[in-house]
Amino acid sequence: MTSADSPGNRRWLVLASSVVSFFAVGVTFFAVPPLIPQLVGRYGLSNFEVGVLMGAIAIPAILLSIPLGLAVDRWNPRKTGLAGLLLMGGAGVLFALAPSYAVLLLARLLFGIGGLIINLLLARLISTAFTGKELSLAMGVFNAVYPASMIVIFTLHPRILAILGWRGELLAFAALAVMAIPLHLAAVPSASPSGGTEKQAGPGRPSPTSSLVALALSWMFFFGAFASVFTFAPQWAGGGSKGLLVVTAITWVSLTLNPLVGLAIDRTGHPALWSGAGQLVFAGVLTAMALLTLPPLAAMLLVGITATTVPTAVYSLPARLVPGESVGFAFGFITAFSNLGTVLGPAAAGALRDRFPGWLPAWLALAAMALAGAAAMLGVRPRRPGPEEPSRNGEKHATDRTEGWR
Repeated sequence: MTSADSPGNRRWLVLASSVVSFFAVGVTFFAVPPLIPQLVGRYGLSNFEVGVLMGAIAIPAILLSIPLGLAVDRWNPRKTGLAGLLLMGGAGVLFALAPSYAVLLLARLLFGIGGLIINLLLARLISTAFTGKELSLAMGVFNAVYPASMIVIFTLHPRILAILGWRGELLAFAALAVMAIPLHLAAVPSASPSGGTEKQAGPGRPSPTSSLVALALSWMFFFGAFASVFTFAPQWAGGGSKGLLVVTAITWVSLTLNPLVGLAIDRTGHPALWSGAGQLVFAGVLTAMALLTLPPLAAMLLVGITATTVPTAVYSLPARLVPGESVGFAFGFITAFSNLGTVLGPAAAGALRDRFPGWLPAWLALAAMALAGAAAMLGVRPRRPGPEEPSRNGEKHATDRTEGWR
């Protein structure tokens, strides 16, 4: 790759393209909950089938995150992103026009693959473009897109539905993926940021280091607890529209604070410390929820702070833990674990809710999960860059020798 074609030379354009593309992922991901009445009425779905439809998008991430993470380290990023966006658009059209539940499910799975490609590619491109230069700020902006897409969908859904109908609404969301293509082609380099070929990316398949495994485990525990809060907190907060409204406080806090937290991490360094501290706060909030000592709105606001701090810090870490040519693999590795937590965490919390009365057992179990995530961060140790390799965190190489939550 020539110097002029480097993503670092167009980093803000890369970030802008990433925001637009990731917004297209988010709006379709969150399209199902507002449309549940229409989907149930048209296809006669049960609550279980609706839940499977919502969660199906995560199945490709469990199975394909690692191989696709390896692939984005080697494939042409411009063509890879184009393929992901086209797959998302095609799957969105298929979902909108689906004649049966089976086709709905197939479309959701295909969209999950396209969305996963985009997620891994964009995370890798941002890590490369902002190496040593406001990486956490960029990741904060990037992570703010998901809650922003949820807020937009939940706010505008009634108006869009009234104008376009539910199939038209879904087709409009599919069109967003296609509309993201021109900016993607303008912003993303045509050659791999690591040098462009599989040979240059290094021999064989990279293996996860102990620090990467620790980060993946922490990410899994966090997502297991966090997904469970989104699933059950509306009931705990009073149920109905009131409970949903209280829980949306999480997304508003995350949307507002993500860039600020990223800037703070860039200024202070030590993203592993930020992530570990955030999960300790999360564990404390869950414990207070179990003991009914914290009002629902206050609890969700605090969860929003942890939902801002932990993801921004975690997304800043892969570029500090592995060589530049393996960043895509690192993101794929931790993404597989986070989606595993997303599937298993709510299932475990639901089983506790079915087995025991009240909220105490479920919330305490999730608090223990958050504590385990914080403990796992103690095993995350930034690697020391080679003599010709720039520091990935913008700090002197000596800083990279510190261990545990640094």
